[in-house]
Amino acid sequence: MPLNSIISTYSIGDTISIDDQLRPYNVCYSSENNSNNTFRLADFNGNLNGGHYRVTLISMNASW
Repeated sequence: MPLNSIISTYSIGDTISIDDQLRPYNVCYSSENNSNNTFRLADFNGNLNGGHYRVTLISMNASW
């Protein structure tokens, strides 16, 4: 695995890589019924989920 795939950052307007879309992410709280406590961004990508397209907004905030 190339090092740049392990250490990478995204900037405004970037497209999330297919590898990152397929990776399962933990859900610590969800207002939706999410029984397995994980989600993949690929589940919202119509090219990867059988044609069910979704608009997704990712907002990340930190106070350090």
